[in-house]
Amino acid sequence: MIWWLRQRGAFGLLPGVLLAFAMGIGLTSGVSVVFPSFLGHYAMMTELSTFVAVLPGIAVIACLERRMPSVERSAVRRLDARDTVLVAGFALLVTAVAAGLSLVGSDAMLVAARNNLLFCGLALGAWPSLGHRATLVPVFWMIQSMFLGGRDRDDPYPWVIVTEAAHVTHATVGASAVFLAGLLSLVCFAPRTDR
Repeated sequence: MIWWLRQRGAFGLLPGVLLAFAMGIGLTSGVSVVFPSFLGHYAMMTELSTFVAVLPGIAVIACLERRMPSVERSAVRRLDARDTVLVAGFALLVTAVAAGLSLVGSDAMLVAARNNLLFCGLALGAWPSLGHRATLVPVFWMIQSMFLGGRDRDDPYPWVIVTEAAHVTHATVGASAVFLAGLLSLVCFAPRTDR
């Protein structure tokens, strides 16, 4: 078990990303940027912490990519199931940390928590088919959501989720649904060990 955790980066990679995420959203909380709108009618204000929220999604893919199939085929226990628990637990821990920081910070931390779930779900859902390139899916989603603009001033398109305010219910439900769909994709389509 220890070699598996060490190989996946549970002692170095994941704690480092958690610390970088917490410090990043703490330092960028409440800072907004405006990008030009190429297709929508209005440019959208975007929290700078949205860029930091991509880090955990990249980390879970890096964790999954550290597999050693030739060695792990001889494992006694199903490591693919443990991998799923590890990355899901990490994504939920990061979300809980951001939500906890929102008690002492601004609503931007709740937005970062929600966006983390969205980005992790997108990355996990794409990993079985794209491999290490799955990290590009949340980055693409973030970029297109900023440059597509919105329907009205401070009213992004409903499917964008990323630029929605913290109190918007459909964005939270959508991010949670994408995360659960990503986990389901990981469980159903990820490469399995023999046992």
